[in-house]
Amino acid sequence: MWDSKSSQDILPEDTLGAFEIPKNNAVSHLLHLAKTQPAVPLLITRSRNYSYADFVFQACAFAGLLRSAGFIRGQRVAFFVEEYDHFFVSMIGVWLLGGVVVPINTKLPQRDVEWLIAKAQPAFLVVPDEVACPLTGTTKLVLQYGDNGSLYLGKPLVEGELEPLHPDELAIIMFTSGTTGLPKGVCQTLACISANAGNVALALGFNGTDRIFINTPPYFTSGICHFLTLLAAGGGVAGELGFFFGDSLLDMMEKLGCTGFGGGPTHLIRVVEPMSAPREHNFRFWVSSGDHLPMPVAEKLRYVLPGVRLFNMYGLTEVGGRLCILSPEASNVGIGSVGRPIADMVVVARDPSGAPVPAGETGELYVTGSLLMLGYLDEPEITAKTLTDYGLRTGDFGKVDEVGNVWVVGRKDDIIKCGGEKVSIVHVQQAIMELGIFTDVAVITTPHELLGHAPVAFVVPKNPDNFKVSKFLLALKKLLPIASLPARVVTVNEIPRTGSGKAIRSELQKLLKGGN
Repeated sequence: MWDSKSSQDILPEDTLGAFEIPKNNAVSHLLHLAKTQPAVPLLITRSRNYSYADFVFQACAFAGLLRSAGFIRGQRVAFFVEEYDHFFVSMIGVWLLGGVVVPINTKLPQRDVEWLIAKAQPAFLVVPDEVACPLTGTTKLVLQYGDNGSLYLGKPLVEGELEPLHPDELAIIMFTSGTTGLPKGVCQTLACISANAGNVALALGFNGTDRIFINTPPYFTSGICHFLTLLAAGGGVAGELGFFFGDSLLDMMEKLGCTGFGGGPTHLIRVVEPMSAPREHNFRFWVSSGDHLPMPVAEKLRYVLPGVRLFNMYGLTEVGGRLCILSPEASNVGIGSVGRPIADMVVVARDPSGAPVPAGETGELYVTGSLLMLGYLDEPEITAKTLTDYGLRTGDFGKVDEVGNVWVVGRKDDIIKCGGEKVSIVHVQQAIMELGIFTDVAVITTPHELLGHAPVAFVVPKNPDNFKVSKFLLALKKLLPIASLPARVVTVNEIPRTGSGKAIRSELQKLLKGGN
């Protein structure tokens, strides 16, 4: 049982000895490991290797650079960088001085970046070079590099000169992806994000010999979670940006000494689809998060990489990253389950009046526990509507069984009335992937003059030259009721997704105008 009585006591007492984690404080844990296992690799990226001692040295050097620029404790520092080492070293450096980190998606249009910066009001903006992110009104802090691209930041501050964050202080403002509306700045303490990572490390059985390969950019919640989770376990992270398919990704993981992978379903699809036979390997785990994992993809992973432990996760930025984990041992719970909540978190499905619905029935999911956010940045009305008397209102609909296993049906808009019948577009999407003829699928809803609303399927056929919509719908009728069949099918070369794997619905709506 998790023993999580307050924000000061989130990690269970009986695990602290094994993990040697100072409660809810990733910064003090990192400083501790830099002394007790200084030579152990923490981060590998682009042939740049950082041991725990190297990493802390660089983070202290960044803290010195920041202080010399006039930084005052408690100020916000926005990051417009995408290299893993540059981001994570600078993030820890800010926390070593008691600052607040504001990650910015470097792939956003300039107008969106300007909106986020204006919303966050950072005192400094960390950039990779002089020309990056042309903004006025915010002091830029330009990173300096050595010959191989590693950070070269000057003289580090020593321990007595640091003013690290306290666990209950604001540590990070993570903007939601904005795939269904304007981004919101989620405010989280160091205690919550540290304890979230620690509990995930425990649930996944990570230890100091594990090294995870990540391909998700570091400015996303998922990338930060992976880094903090392996730090909690005393392990390491290897990160490489770019697209990898099939054996090329697995070869890269083996070369870097990785024991597993962390990413979204799209990453897993890219790996297993080109593979036709089992492969010998030394991998131990695969972590999938960010979107629903199609069962055929999970089954093929077990075939081509036998023995790999597949963990499926459901997360929310509002709880510091991860919320539920479906372990390999619980994979027989039922198709679509995301497993049970971590730590002391509790998920309850409620009806529109707020009353809990019976076990196994669908309702809106509310979350309680010690990992909840402080609130949304400068959004008191939205915060009040989200942090309710019943807990955090997720906006997701789903069900919870008698023992606490959770199923996520989708967002409120994902459950529609089509011709008078309720239809879950998540269920539609899962059924389409089960056919095994697509490399990727996304389903959205659109108004329909006769049916009210109807599903629209965007598909990436494995064999586009031979794909016939009529044959596809005929096969789909065997898996779905008539009301759930897509009213329109749009073939595309690629589904627009965020770096964490979520389909960008606004882009899909635009594609409808040019669909076939």
